This record gives sequence, C-alpha cells and structure tokens, in this order.
Amino acid sequence: MAWMVKRILEGDYGCEERTEEERKKVIVILENEEGLIRQLTADDDWLYAMGIDEGSVWPDGRAEDSDGRCTADGSGADGAVRSQMTKNARTTRLAFLTSRAGRVLRGIEKMDERLKRQLDFALEIDKEKNIFRQTHLSGHGRNENDAEHAWHMVVMAYLLREYANEEVDITKVMLMCLIHDIVEIDAGDTYAYDEENLRTQKAREDAAKERIFSILPDDQKEELTALFDEFEAYETPEAKFAHSLDNLQPLMLNNSNGGSDWVEHGVTASTIYGRQRKTRLGSQKLYEVTDQIIRDHVRRGTIRE
Repeated sequence: MAWMVKRILEGDYGCEERTEEERKKVIVILENEEGLIRQLTADDDWLYAMGIDEGSVWPDGRAEDSDGRCTADGSGADGAVRSQMTKNARTTRLAFLTSRAGRVLRGIEKMDERLKRQLDFALEIDKEKNIFRQTHLSGHGRNENDAEHAWHMVVMAYLLREYANEEVDITKVMLMCLIHDIVEIDAGDTYAYDEENLRTQKAREDAAKERIFSILPDDQKEELTALFDEFEAYETPEAKFAHSLDNLQPLMLNNSNGGSDWVEHGVTASTIYGRQRKTRLGSQKLYEVTDQIIRDHVRRGTIRE
C-alpha cells in the first residue's frame, strides 16, 4: 500500500542543540489510502538526494534502511512500523507537530500564504521583460521591452516632477509608471498608432488585469487595481502627469534614432498629435518639448503631414 509524504518538519533534538557531527534529522509524516498515519525520522540529506518532498510517494521498502536513517520512533530500524496512528488521533498529533516554532522544509522556512502570493506576483511580473515594444532603444538598438520603458518613465517622473501642471504625489506617479503596462504580459503590446488593435485593447487588458493582480493578497490586489484604473481614467493630476511621461518617453527615444520608427510605420503628424496633445493635460512644459520634436521631424520629412 502506497504511503504519501504529508509533512516534513524540523527534527526535535530535545534540550541540546544538534552537534556539528550529527546529521540533520527531520520528522516525516506519512499517510496511506486508509487514512492511517506513520511518523518517521529521516536524514535530511537523504531526502534531498532522493528528491522526496511533501506530496511525494514514499519509496517502497524505505520505512527503514541499513544506516538506520528512517525509523518510526528514533530507536533504529526495528521500530519502523510501530508508530501507526488512527484517523481519530491524527488531528491532535499533527496539530502539535505543525505548531512547533521554526518549522523547516529541507532547511528553508515555510512561507505563510500572504508572502507566497506576494512573491508569486513578483516572479510573474518578471515576464514583462519579454514584452517588446515598437520603440527602439537609443543608438538604434533593439526593441525596448516593457520593463525598460516603465523603469525609464519612473526616473523621468522623479526628475521632471517640477514640470507637472499641478502638484502631484510623486510616489503615486512613480508606482503608476511601474505597473501601467503589467497587463501586457497577457494582452501584449498595442502600438499607439495601431487602430485595429486599439479597438480590442481595453477588453484584453481588463482580463489580464484581473488574472495578474489576483495573484496578490486581496488588499494589495485592490490597491494596485485601483491605481491602474486611476491611470487609465486620465482624471487625477497624478494620472495626467504619468500619461505625459508615457507619451514623451518613446517619442524621446524615437527622436534620438532619427525618427526611424515613424518612417517604418508611415505615421502622420496628425496621428501623432492626436496622442501627444494629451501630454499638455499633465505638463504644458513637456508638451512644448514634444511639439518642437514633432515639428522638426515634419520639416525633415521623417513624419508625413
């Protein structure tokens, strides 16, 4: 009959600390299909070498081994099957074992659920580095990715905050910049002048927002979703200023590359102004810079009138 590993807990060394010579022992709780419980002690290094973790099937015939590394009650291989507990006793025994301070799974502290969800989210957003935009890096480099775009906006927000039309909470602006394109992990990058994909952008990004932010604990999901929605609504001073940076940053890169992205996509001045005029809602000063760049490229012929 198969036994499954239910728990792996830190071993009990009594009043004395484990000596340097002693192998690290852990407590292994097994359960079979009938709900019977078996408690063993095991050498932690042996578990690691065997690839045994919580949820693994316990190896056949390994209730004991020749070195006495796996025993039921710590008295050696002869006690391998003495410690069977019934379903009725299981709850009390497991409650005692799992309440011990400093529980360890192969030497790594077990995370609480909140921390696990936060770290899962932190890992998930690493995928933003794989979302490439139409804009190229300065110096005619490769396509920029979303994470680079967000980082650049954050630095610009801090440096250029004095040019916001209204006083802004710069911390909020910077966080808006950091999260505003996270949804593109699922929804993909939508080019600012791609009219066909712009029509489906909101539906795609709403679905992505729900999935990705739901990885977080509920309170942080609510917080970041509200911040994302505030950015999209384009109503608060912070949202307007963040959008100004979202418009200026790619324009600045494209300008540094001689307007090659505009030439490639055959973008017209009226199309660019349709997006860039909104920059003035967040910063009149930055819009003046934008307007000058566009005019220069119209004169050069890299932007069609």
